[in-house]
Amino acid sequence: MTELSIVVPAFNEASTVEGVIRGHADTARTLVSSFEIVCCDDGSTDGTRAAIARAARDVPELAILAHDTNRGIPATMRRLYGTACGDWVYFTPADGQVPASALPVMWAAREGAALVVGDRRPRRDPRSRVLVAELYSAGLRALFRLPVRDVDSVKLYRAVDLRGSAPRSTTNFMEAEILITLHRRGAVIREVPIEHRPRIAGRARGVTLGSAVHAIVDLGLFTFADLLRGRRGR
Repeated sequence: MTELSIVVPAFNEASTVEGVIRGHADTARTLVSSFEIVCCDDGSTDGTRAAIARAARDVPELAILAHDTNRGIPATMRRLYGTACGDWVYFTPADGQVPASALPVMWAAREGAALVVGDRRPRRDPRSRVLVAELYSAGLRALFRLPVRDVDSVKLYRAVDLRGSAPRSTTNFMEAEILITLHRRGAVIREVPIEHRPRIAGRARGVTLGSAVHAIVDLGLFTFADLLRGRRGR
């Protein structure tokens, strides 16, 4: 039985993904007796796939997935979550901004929880990106009374709860939908402060204008469906 799955989505992160995989493998070996790392190359056009293959030579726990074309983070995360077989599933990006040292902090907080969220303090991103993220998180907290500050950060899920969440969204709202679903079920959700580092290479791709619009539409549909369910339940 695998105790921990570490899932890593990667798109054009040739300069960082190998270090992320190796660092998390070294860290996982100090925490658990069995783990896997599942990395998905989401149609990269640089040397990402070759860098992942290099890491595989020394990390036998690594499983590699690949997309021929870029499908985006929601589709990639769905595939990664569906592939992971561990009792716990930890998501971390391939850009190296969240160091492997965050994993032990979150692992130590997991007892009795369905989800542990990493609160990036301070967040080392451009001010505009931080502002958008904070407004998004604040809006979701206000709408759904979420108990976390950093909604779209790295997460450690208890696998049984993750698999039972079944998000409908196919946009960047997907992770928030899982969080909302678990919160509404009364699951214990904890948030712990973790280190966040400046990006050393490449560029951030988590949110584009198009993906933001799609996520807002998904949020609107989700909220509207909520209102309808509330009226029917009266």
